[in-house]
Amino acid sequence: MLSLLLAAALLLTGQASHETGVVTGLIVPSQPAQVILLPSDYVDLWSSEVQRRLDLYWQQYQVALRTRKEMFSELSRQAHKDATNFVISRMRRDPSSRISEYVVETTADGKFEFKNLPFGEYKILAMSKNGNQDLIWEESLDVRSPIPHFLELKKRIP
Repeated sequence: MLSLLLAAALLLTGQASHETGVVTGLIVPSQPAQVILLPSDYVDLWSSEVQRRLDLYWQQYQVALRTRKEMFSELSRQAHKDATNFVISRMRRDPSSRISEYVVETTADGKFEFKNLPFGEYKILAMSKNGNQDLIWEESLDVRSPIPHFLELKKRIP
């Protein structure tokens, strides 16, 4: 009996408990989109790529931006979109990135869900189109509980 209890205790202590969470959400206004969940190690890469591209666009279009200030919004969206595509392609080449679990398509009404997320900090991005205009949403998220998080993505990149 004692050896059976000891064996059970060893089995239980030998199993690592991986705490995970769930994130469900909705794009506001509701529409189909691609939703990307960036783990913390990719958030820094994404941020630096956005900044690098903004700096590059500023250097290239400085004269035009002085007279057409509204052009900055277009270039900002383009920098965010290009940086996002760059990070997604980097994640696809990384076998440990779990890309298939971190890039999802919303339902027709803009709902999405990510399951079995290891606890940690993330950035959620969503990309869609309205006619020929690119739309990008961005939100930071900290998953520290198995209780599901509900998120409304309202913060659009101008």
